[in-house]
Amino acid sequence: MKTHGMVLILGMMMTACAPQGYEAMNNIASQVGNDIACKDNKLEMKLWDGLKAYLIEQKEIPAAETLKQAMRDQVQKLAAENPSMTIEDQEKLQAELDKLVVSLLEEAPKGERVETPEQLLMLLSAIDVGDRSTVFRSYMQDKVRGNFTQLSKTVESFELNCPSGDNSTAGTGSSGSDSGSTDAGSGSGGSNVVEEPTPTPNRDYEYHKAQALNAGEPLAVFGARWAFATSYQTCQSVALPDLNAQTETISGISIVGKHSDGVGSKREIASLSKVQATHPYIKGVSGYGEGCFAVKSNPLIYDYGGKPYGTTAADSPIDMFKNNGDGTKVLGIDCSGYVYTSMATAGLRLKAGRVLKASDSWAWGSSSYVEPQNNGLTCLSKISVTPSTSLKAGDIVAVYGHVLLIDKAGSDPFGIASAKTESDCSKIKSSGFDFTVAQSSPNVGGVGINFFDARVYLPTSAKMQTGLEKYAYYACLAKVNNKTYTPNVGTLSVIRHKGTADCMAPRVKMAREACISSCSSLRR
Repeated sequence: MKTHGMVLILGMMMTACAPQGYEAMNNIASQVGNDIACKDNKLEMKLWDGLKAYLIEQKEIPAAETLKQAMRDQVQKLAAENPSMTIEDQEKLQAELDKLVVSLLEEAPKGERVETPEQLLMLLSAIDVGDRSTVFRSYMQDKVRGNFTQLSKTVESFELNCPSGDNSTAGTGSSGSDSGSTDAGSGSGGSNVVEEPTPTPNRDYEYHKAQALNAGEPLAVFGARWAFATSYQTCQSVALPDLNAQTETISGISIVGKHSDGVGSKREIASLSKVQATHPYIKGVSGYGEGCFAVKSNPLIYDYGGKPYGTTAADSPIDMFKNNGDGTKVLGIDCSGYVYTSMATAGLRLKAGRVLKASDSWAWGSSSYVEPQNNGLTCLSKISVTPSTSLKAGDIVAVYGHVLLIDKAGSDPFGIASAKTESDCSKIKSSGFDFTVAQSSPNVGGVGINFFDARVYLPTSAKMQTGLEKYAYYACLAKVNNKTYTPNVGTLSVIRHKGTADCMAPRVKMAREACISSCSSLRR
């Protein structure tokens, strides 16, 4: 009773003297404290999820000093519950925790000149998954990994009492499951006359997945189409032709400035009626099913830095219809947000053994995919080109600044069938390519998520065009010389999911995905 009373007094003192934001920081610190006491080996996950949940929900940058104080109070609580902890033990543990907090909330944001909670969320997510896409991030990987390793050694040296009945969970995120797969809206419209008493087919996710696999389509392709149809809340969006040279430029979207990086443009909808009349995936839609999101009334467009909404909770869906990210107030996502969504909703891990979560859409930017082996993308590897195979549907193509998926690839995707000599290979151009890209991009006036004929898209992106023409050259050499090459062009990579057991996981559901249950097929 004596120990219990002391802990109670400590708790009251913590609350009474708490600075702003202390309660949320103390929740994170208590998760860490429980793991230290119980040695659950989930300390890293609890700290990462706690910080990410704070940034998602509070939308403010946490103060390092506040988290330090919360950690200090938890150390005192551990000491009160464990008389065997010496003053030296407490000081050592506190010093290791302080170093970790300084790395995450002071040194990391200062090094990347973080200005917003979204930028810090993206940075911490990247460090969490092992991103080394810049010199500074590589340095922070080593620094934070060293912090965690030393803290783990310190914790292992203690023999502490695990609080009875501890069932704490990491993070503060809500499940978000109310907007998941329970939404109504099959698109049937509640017809009063039914000629045949046949029950409505159950065309759910598993139905469409089986249909795709039976047709020999990779899971990445299926995921991209599932995400596409769910984002536009219609079956017909997937069935429309690829965007091409005849596609009308969207009217009604205005560029209102630049993001803080000086690269991406900020877009807003200046005229809803004009967007509704010209957006290729919206203009032909007359209505939506019950419970579905009316995309036509609040269109998704390209949003530089925008991410789909999701919490750190294990059952949080990916929600395209709730504004999130470091973009603007419009709905929409950027290129890496779409690629991650496509993979996650198909149950394809990007990092072996890592649980798929909606919140990881923040973790990998487009540049991370260029050198996947360096950035924690252990389920992806660069492709090799052989005398008979090269680019395939489901492959990911990345340059510094953009990433996309291959939706469809013809039998001769790089147009090399007629090449007979190395000289012929040097003349291969993108105008002869035969594949479709799936992406979120600012093309045709800011469309956002789209399917685009590569022959027409690539001239709008010099880096993509140049890089893929180099891949085409190597594919041609492989054919002509009867050899296998693994292109390394420096600025662009074509990568493929490994499909191994440790790279598969239960998928992440999408909000309002039930609204496409009326689709007879998502094949294109």
